[in-house]
Amino acid sequence: MKNMIRLVTVCTIGLAIFATGCSKNEPCATDPAQIEDARAELQTAQGQLDSAKAQLQAAESQKADLEKKLAELPDKGELDEQLYTLKKGSGR
Repeated sequence: MKNMIRLVTVCTIGLAIFATGCSKNEPCATDPAQIEDARAELQTAQGQLDSAKAQLQAAESQKADLEKKLAELPDKGELDEQLYTLKKGSGR
């Protein structure tokens, strides 16, 4: 019985919505010049995005190079030992 009431309720609501329909669409009030301006802005933004991507890629490459150079540097302990040897040899 409850299912029958639900079915009737859903059908009634659906029929009411179908009968009333949607309101009419309002006419487009957008100026074609605004559309062209928006397209130009989009192209400018796309160019800036491409430039930023290229800069990011260059920065990541530079970071990788610096990390590689950092890994190749001798350990601080080794440098301290070499400095001690040099100071010892110079009579200090």
